[in-house]
Amino acid sequence: MAVLNVHAQSDRQFIRNGNRLYRQQNYAKAEIEYRKALGKNPSNPQALYNLGCALLMQQKDSAAVKQFQNAAQCEKAKRRKAMVWHNIGVVCQKHQLFSDAIKAYEESLRNNPSDNETRYNLALCMRQQKNQKNQNKQNKQNKNNKNNKNNKDKQKQNKNDKDKNNKDKNQQQ
Repeated sequence: MAVLNVHAQSDRQFIRNGNRLYRQQNYAKAEIEYRKALGKNPSNPQALYNLGCALLMQQKDSAAVKQFQNAAQCEKAKRRKAMVWHNIGVVCQKHQLFSDAIKAYEESLRNNPSDNETRYNLALCMRQQKNQKNQNKQNKQNKNNKNNKNNKDKQKQNKNDKDKNNKDKNQQQ
């Protein structure tokens, strides 16, 4: 009888089970429940989003982003769609993919303009991107300066070697 009950469960029941496990911080088992829900209904945006969150908590970031992107395609409700894009932005920002994160946060704000946390993350991400560009520019300048110094040192060494060779030739004569 219990086996029949499992087969009769709806995608919503699997989501509820997954949510219970997620709240208990048992993310791996929650992931399994969300996948079962998707087995029943592959286009359930809540199951896709929750699966993305469970994967995110397990540091499976690329798999989480994939599930969030699937959820974004299926989701109709603007607030939930904003949450999906917000999470994509968080993952991209974590991996210093600032331009992707900015796009995700902007998409989130298009769906929920009153989300102050997303607005804050967007501003922070823009600042981080600017700092990264400045850092890259500084590193490039430092590398060029180092190369110039190395070239000057090589030229000086070559001149010293040439002078030494000439001195040695003069002594031999």
